[in-house]
Amino acid sequence: MTTTTTRRDLLKSLTLGSCSLVLSPLIRQLSAQAAGKNEFPQRFVFVVKSSGLTPGAIVPDNFVQDYVVRKKSYIAGEGYTSGIQMKDCNQLVQRPLKDAVLNYSMKSLEPFKDRLTILQGLSGNMVTGGHMSGYGAMSCMKDMMAETIDHKLSTIYPSVFSHLGLSTVTATMGARFADSVCYPGISAASNTKTLPFHGSPSQAYQSLFGSVATGKDRKQFESQGNLFDYLGEDVEALRKVLTGTEKEKLDYHLEAIEALQKQREGILAMSDQIKVGKPQFSEKYTNMTIEDRMEAHCEIAAGALISGLTNVVTIRTDGLGSQYNKLGFVGGQVHGIGHGKVPEGADSVDHARGLIRGFQLENMAKIAASLAKIPEGDGTMLDNTTLIYFSDVGDKHHASNREWPYIILGDMGGRLKSAGQYIQYPHKGHEAHHTIASWWLTLLHASGKPQDGFGMKDSKVDPEVQRGPLKEILA
Repeated sequence: MTTTTTRRDLLKSLTLGSCSLVLSPLIRQLSAQAAGKNEFPQRFVFVVKSSGLTPGAIVPDNFVQDYVVRKKSYIAGEGYTSGIQMKDCNQLVQRPLKDAVLNYSMKSLEPFKDRLTILQGLSGNMVTGGHMSGYGAMSCMKDMMAETIDHKLSTIYPSVFSHLGLSTVTATMGARFADSVCYPGISAASNTKTLPFHGSPSQAYQSLFGSVATGKDRKQFESQGNLFDYLGEDVEALRKVLTGTEKEKLDYHLEAIEALQKQREGILAMSDQIKVGKPQFSEKYTNMTIEDRMEAHCEIAAGALISGLTNVVTIRTDGLGSQYNKLGFVGGQVHGIGHGKVPEGADSVDHARGLIRGFQLENMAKIAASLAKIPEGDGTMLDNTTLIYFSDVGDKHHASNREWPYIILGDMGGRLKSAGQYIQYPHKGHEAHHTIASWWLTLLHASGKPQDGFGMKDSKVDPEVQRGPLKEILA
């Protein structure tokens, strides 16, 4: 039997076998490459912080005089309001970042300045404000569960782990660490299905990389496979004697088991790739500090992307109850800082928020650096990866969502033309103002899945403007 015939037979068997669903993206990619087409999946990393992202604090230092007004910081009844506030903007601003002096909290992004977009001026008033917007930040829907942009993109670029959620906390208002699966309430597949996140880096590591581990982790991975087999047999036996709603409930359970089995089959078929991407397990994977968990989750995210296990990752960096103690200050609970409490060791609230932001961006930059080392086509994996840093609520701790800034690293393989720019849209109330929905629509249009709208519309913004993408960004 020739090598060609063997490969053909193998691909045929995989296509027809039980692995077809989870392996089909990989097969399509390999087939495209064999045909001389460098088609690679687009990848996305959503890094979601709490307590708002101050727009004025991410303006390059040498741009500040043009766009920022410094006012005396004060404590409002609704919480702390930064003294770094944006001037009113009534026209589109596009400036290259080539000679920009990045804010101290963004210094880790300096090596990626030509890939960087600082996006300002969008509003999200169709979404709940205050402490948090829940699913609204990525669904543009108010006070309800709805499909979020990260899940939408995961259906366009499918993978073994269609969506990988990683969270440092289990609850937005509490610093309770999860041992395994948690539901931070920021990502959803539909109006009835929230998406699970890994709360424990150790558990996430075992789930993704256990198939190529040794010793205890390998045995645990194998025992999980045996458990799925037993569960499947038990559920099928029980299904035969049930009727009505009870049978429907069991069918949902059976579907979940089958999905896990297919996911496992996909993992086993990708062992060689997983070995390449698997990060080095260390103490930080079992430590309880938020700093260690964040670093571990970002290593896992990079490893999962490099291994091809997923194309979409959402990282919940912290919650309002999260407390930072390893960034140069002590007692830095996010909620307290948001209400004007200056932690010991910090110069001010804005300084503490800047150190937290800097830590989060540094870890996002580490993901980018890892991807930049992996060849892909004529470039690297980073060329086809877009990382997006933003808050689950707009511009501040108790947000009105009048402003919703983003820090974006990557351009979707050239599908976006914004890389290396500072872009500020006119503020709300001015012509050509846009909402956050237009930004998410831009990603969908760039993915070849255009829509006229996304989520709810803002009744105080021109409805025609809300129908399409950001034309200045879409290539």
